[in-house]
Amino acid sequence: MKKIVSMVTALSMFTLLTSTSVANASQNTAPDFVKGTLSGKFTKDIKGVHNFFNENKSKFGVDVAENELTQLASQADNLGFTHIKAQQMVNGIPVFGNEYIVHFDKTGQVYAANGNFDAKAKKAKIDKTKFIAPSKAALLAQAQFTFDSLQMAPNAKLYLLNVNNEFIPVYEVRVNFLYPNPGDWHVFVNAVNGNIVKQYNTISGVAATATGTTLIGEVKTLNVDKVTTTVKRTTTTQYRLIDNTRPASITTYTANSGTILPGSVFYGTTASITDKAAVSAHVYAGNVYDFYKSKFARNGINNANMAMKSTVHYKLNYNNAFWNGSQMVYGDGDGTTFTSLSGALDVVGHEMTHGVNSNSANLVYENQSGALSESISDTFGTLIEFAYQPAKFDWLVGEDIYTPAKAGDGLRNMADPAAQGHPAHMSQFKVLPNTQAGDWGGVHSNCGIPNKAMYLTATNASIGMDKMAQLCYRALTVYYTSTTNFSQARAAFVQSATDLYGAGSAEVAAVNSAWDAVGVQ
Repeated sequence: MKKIVSMVTALSMFTLLTSTSVANASQNTAPDFVKGTLSGKFTKDIKGVHNFFNENKSKFGVDVAENELTQLASQADNLGFTHIKAQQMVNGIPVFGNEYIVHFDKTGQVYAANGNFDAKAKKAKIDKTKFIAPSKAALLAQAQFTFDSLQMAPNAKLYLLNVNNEFIPVYEVRVNFLYPNPGDWHVFVNAVNGNIVKQYNTISGVAATATGTTLIGEVKTLNVDKVTTTVKRTTTTQYRLIDNTRPASITTYTANSGTILPGSVFYGTTASITDKAAVSAHVYAGNVYDFYKSKFARNGINNANMAMKSTVHYKLNYNNAFWNGSQMVYGDGDGTTFTSLSGALDVVGHEMTHGVNSNSANLVYENQSGALSESISDTFGTLIEFAYQPAKFDWLVGEDIYTPAKAGDGLRNMADPAAQGHPAHMSQFKVLPNTQAGDWGGVHSNCGIPNKAMYLTATNASIGMDKMAQLCYRALTVYYTSTTNFSQARAAFVQSATDLYGAGSAEVAAVNSAWDAVGVQ
């Protein structure tokens, strides 16, 4: 009897919370963020997730959770909590963007759950005998672009996608190339008729020692690989920008103004490296690794110590830097709009954080989730600059490489987004086309709204930069899903502050105050 009473109490609490503590519940059949004492004690694994859903079927529209949710990831954090991310499935097909994270406390009770789960997806018309082949979908996706060669083989993944409130089967095809313009396109092909449903581009448009100087004049010691060879009695030495002192190797390449990646390993013939773009890229990549490792015990970009590759001198006068899905690429700029883009630590941190994002929340690069992707990268780039360049720290993004003839400006201004023409409040939200011309719904402009919230949070006397780093990392890696919107992001930050500092803490109040100030509820 005690167990039955416990579950009745838990379900009553769930009912209460769905009416008082849920953000934007109207968008989904299920609440997108709920917290409280939501269950009895479960095993802290996918079985516990299934039990949670099965015991709350009416809240989610679930028939049999074991058939409708499959595990994507599991992580235990330093608070002793366990977080299971599950993918919604319909007839064995994942529903794009519909992930739900169930959060267990130390005892196995569910204390929070968030994400997207939509019972309407089960109404999708699915006849697999009428689906085109994945290989045909890949060819149809590639036909949308002109390119010289692909950086990876296109892989068509089958999903159900919500298109105008109707779930249809689609293949997501990733088309990744570098020339004539870098593209990491995600193309959604109707699995029945082959029509292109939508597409977006994630590339917007960042055991010896030697010494070198960065583009802003910092003299640095570099970890390099010294290679000496002798050919016909002639000895040559190369100091190659390969750093194997960290578990994730860091290598800097040069494209020599071409487009082949990663290019050739950059080297100098003496222990003094004179190429400032290469020195900057090499040093700052190490700063990014060290920041994530020291602050969060994260093992590199993918948390599994993937190699960190950077290529400088990409194309000629190229005004961009980007993370292409597996490495960093930096242009040299045209000298007017930009100088060498590897010269800004916050830009390096920003772009590599896109890699961290793609290996955790994997925010979809459009509309509000895309703006959050830009904002979280801006924030981490700024936090990394604060950690390693405190003497020159500011809230501008890319100020070291943007308009070199003009002082005091940047690509974005987190403290005052309006200074660069970006909104700082939801009343100024820009409704733009979800196309490249519309910057995928304004990912680079509307990020000003969460950017302002990040600035207000970090500068609150109860927070500061160290706590801000912990809040951002927890929100990104524990609570964000691929389609998190601004309101859900607020809930994620509030829950992160609650986890770390307590429900009635000044930190929670600071987070709420910041999001209130930018009009996000």
